Amino acid sequence: MGYRVALTLIVLLLRPAGLLAEPLALEGVWGNEAGCAFDSGSTDGSDDSRMVLKATGVETYATLCEWVQVATSSDGAQVATGLCGHEGEGYRTVDVYIIERDMADSGLVRISAHNGEPWGEVRKCP
Repeated sequence: MGYRVALTLIVLLLRPAGLLAEPLALEGVWGNEAGCAFDSGSTDGSDDSRMVLKATGVETYATLCEWVQVATSSDGAQVATGLCGHEGEGYRTVDVYIIERDMADSGLVRISAHNGEPWGEVRKCP
């Protein structure tokens, strides 16, 4: 009994520190056409329209973000905070994205910037 209480306390203490971040609610690789082709290795990645979304982060031609924090709203939309690198830059940024499934087409996932501006749409890669 004491072991369970101790384990529960450890989990509760580590979660706010980001050590046990909630995962993004997706399985597999999601992308636009260019992103899926890039992830499968069938292209060299030179298509600057590519977008690849995974439970661990998002990648475009010029940006690579690792999710460091994910929170889920009551309607299932998720807010992901990413530590991001950018092509040609020697610094990283912290960016916040809204990730949600389309209400009419659950096979479509939309990614928006923190202010709601659309960034991209992806589908599960084959």
